[in-house]
Amino acid sequence: MKNGTTPKWLEQYEPGVAAHLEYPKLTLGQVLHETSRKYPDHTAFIYLDQKWTYREFNALVSKMANVLIELGLNPGDTAGIYLPNSPQFLIAYYGILRSGGIAVPINPMLSGEDLAFIIKDAQLKVIVAPVEAVQLMEQAKTPKLKIISTALTGQLDPASNPAAPGALSLEELLTNAADTDPQVPIDHTAIANLQYTGGTTGRSKGAVLTHFNLLANAIQFREWFKNVYTDGDGRFLGVIPFFHIYGLTTTINSPILTGSSIILHSRFDINEIMQSINKYKPNLFMGVPAMYAAIAMRDNQGYDLSSIRACVSGSSPLPPAVQKRFEEVTGGKLVEGYGLSECSPVVTVTPIYGTIKPGSIGVPISDTQVKIVDPQTGEEITTSGEIGELLVKGPQVMQGYWNNPEETALVLTEDGWLHTGDLVYMDDDGYIYIADRLKDMIIMGGEKIYPRELEDFFYTHPAVKEVAVTGIPHPLRGEVPKAFVVLKEGAAVTEKELRQYCLDHLSKFKVPKIQIIDALPRNAVGKVLRRLLREEGL
Repeated sequence: MKNGTTPKWLEQYEPGVAAHLEYPKLTLGQVLHETSRKYPDHTAFIYLDQKWTYREFNALVSKMANVLIELGLNPGDTAGIYLPNSPQFLIAYYGILRSGGIAVPINPMLSGEDLAFIIKDAQLKVIVAPVEAVQLMEQAKTPKLKIISTALTGQLDPASNPAAPGALSLEELLTNAADTDPQVPIDHTAIANLQYTGGTTGRSKGAVLTHFNLLANAIQFREWFKNVYTDGDGRFLGVIPFFHIYGLTTTINSPILTGSSIILHSRFDINEIMQSINKYKPNLFMGVPAMYAAIAMRDNQGYDLSSIRACVSGSSPLPPAVQKRFEEVTGGKLVEGYGLSECSPVVTVTPIYGTIKPGSIGVPISDTQVKIVDPQTGEEITTSGEIGELLVKGPQVMQGYWNNPEETALVLTEDGWLHTGDLVYMDDDGYIYIADRLKDMIIMGGEKIYPRELEDFFYTHPAVKEVAVTGIPHPLRGEVPKAFVVLKEGAAVTEKELRQYCLDHLSKFKVPKIQIIDALPRNAVGKVLRRLLREEGL
């Protein structure tokens, strides 16, 4: 928005949701102390039917901090977490922060060069991993890296995880550690987290996020739910991966800020999730479209899902049919949001009880400035409906990329605006719509083609379950669009018939090549791996 004008999206805020917030000068470890003081006997998390209170959790975090200090982790050193959702992840993460270290969550499905790169690039001193992955850690480790192994059994009993060759037992270390806060002086502006981007379009980069960045985004996110739940009453279904910043902020930091319970699941198993909702009555659930679709399209077999009050869908577009059916099944609200690792991650969310516009990613949350600029000229676009690159500014925006000033300079301006690389447009009410990724835009003989536009069109065909469109090189036109289509079960449409459907409804130059495949390649949080599709297209 132009300086001096009131952002039009503020009119969409629900009653009581503030446009501007206060952010205490606290570290995340101090926030946990405060929560455990207010809610000592509230359940902090549940895993495999075992429960831990905030008093117990806080003591375990102090134990972990003391363990790391004893192992030589100094303030500003980095420590990796190579774990699925589990009590050990929570204890390790907050223990690293309380010790003054920098946490580096790592996708536990990474291996080989991908894993070795992060270990080396982040300069890890310690890594916490499942006992089954110790050999993998040994292969990828650097000479001074210490490996702490853990058994993900739901128990923190040393008997469940004796020390493995080449590693220390987390359970043994915690048992023998003091549970008093080591009182390491940590500034609220210190680095808390290196969040490595997915690396699907090149080598991954570590987004530098401070305690202030992460706490600010947790406070912003909590404010959005002001009319949904009260502090101490939240019960979050914790199945979105915690190694991803989406899960880290929405389903760890925000619940801990409010004294809420986290119902942990190390994976999305539809039967386990249905049983968990029925038993533990979560009222908040942050996930991805595939999770909501699985619940919406499944016979609930008598499970009571009515505890669900509000959910946010992220990482990929939410089909309106899934949104509608999920709300019918649970009685709760399901809205779409948008974020990125560089923004801790939340930038926009649809108002929970406000106007829902299918296809929109909502409006900017509190204290979040956005503007849309022409990718070629950098001039701000103020016309509704005109596509440009989204820029973001706010307390949640990263400090830069770890040891990568060149890449940082490409995305962060001197006055704090972050180039997201996403092509968007805004309507007259301030709602934002993703048109495409700037790097995914296809330029065919000078014509701009947006894959998102073509994907939305394919979903109008009754036989199409999923689709992803990407550009593939062409000797004369530079590149041409190609659609990879997954059909609904039992559908018998052919590629030729789909092409004719396109010819009947689209401008001819937009009609893509079409290939029917069994499934789209995705990462752990549901994003389509377009790089793999481009390679397949070649």
